[in-house]
Parts: sequence; C-alpha cells; structure tokens
Amino acid sequence: MIDLMIPGEDSVPVLMTLAVKYLSDCPRALHQLMEENMNLKRQKAVLGEPLSWSDYMSLSFTKKVISETLRMGNIIIGVMRKAMRDVEIKGYLIPKGWCVFTYFRSVHLDDNRYEWPYQFCPWRWQEKEMGSNFTPFGGGQRLCPGLDLARLETTIFLHHFVTQFRWVAEEDIIVNFPTVRMKRRMPVRVKRRSERSLAQLSSNPT
Repeated sequence: MIDLMIPGEDSVPVLMTLAVKYLSDCPRALHQLMEENMNLKRQKAVLGEPLSWSDYMSLSFTKKVISETLRMGNIIIGVMRKAMRDVEIKGYLIPKGWCVFTYFRSVHLDDNRYEWPYQFCPWRWQEKEMGSNFTPFGGGQRLCPGLDLARLETTIFLHHFVTQFRWVAEEDIIVNFPTVRMKRRMPVRVKRRSERSLAQLSSNPT
C-alpha cells in the first residue's frame, strides 16, 4: 500500500510543476496549448456541459505536452530489478542475485533515440510513437497502475490553469537527484484572468 501511496502523492504535483516550468520557457507551446483548451472551453460553455472523458481524449496537443514533460522531467528516475539467474546482455554478465537499476533519464535524453533531447518539443510526438524508449511509468509487471489517472489529473489542471489564469514564473532550475524537484520550489505569480480578457482569449487566443 505504501508503494502505491507515496509515488501517487508526490509524482503528479511534480508533473504539474514541471509542465508549468517548461511551458513558461516555451511561449509557442503555451500559445498552442491555450488555443486548444480555449476552443474546448467555448464549446462546453455553449453546450452548458462539464468536461467529459471524450473531451480529455480530444486534447491532442495537451497530451503531447504531458508526454514531453514526462520525457524531459523523468519524475520516476528508474526501477530496480533482481536477476533471478545469470544474464548476459551485450557482453556484460549480470550474475544471479545482483540488482540492476534502470535509469530512465539516460534513455529519455539519449540523442540516439530523440533528436535534440534537451529541447522541450511537444511536436516530436506527432510523428514519434511511445515504444520501449519511453518508459516514464516503468514497464512490465511493475507498470504504474496510476498512469492514466496521472495524465488525466494533469490535463484537467492545465485546462483550468491556462484558461482561467495568467502567470509569471521566476527563474528556477530543476534538480534531478536524488529526486526530481525545483531548486527554489518554482516561485510563480498567478493572476486570475478578467472576464474581458477571457472574452478576448475566446475570440483570439494569445
């Protein structure tokens, strides 16, 4: 139970924080994210309906932003496995009983697998599929059971955040070890959008 509670309590807030950080540093991505979510907000206002699962599935660029945040952020830094027998991989022998730590960051930021790996680029997911080189939630029998919930919660947060608020983030850096966090805890000034600015955004997102 603890193995489920601790990662679930910490990982989603970190994912949300990193998404705001990366979007703050990439105005083009923020603009497209706002445009997509303002379009949905207008549609739901006309229909008088709350957000639904189909709405979540329709936010294609928002999902790309989350995938790119997961790739660059590496919130789950890796997984450990115990060799149940002698295993040889590419000439290296892993003796039975040894523990192996799979470091996801070394894969997600490998320029042999991702072009410009240190650049926040949600558009890369238009062509790239999520295969064995993308494992932000682990894999196999230990695949995180909350992966869809984490994506859903972050999508809902981003939808309301970018359509109802504006913000200015102060300079901060990401610390990757021993856990992923912001060095200064991501100071940010947040201001609710006025009704007038919301109307302007609805007609012309900027």
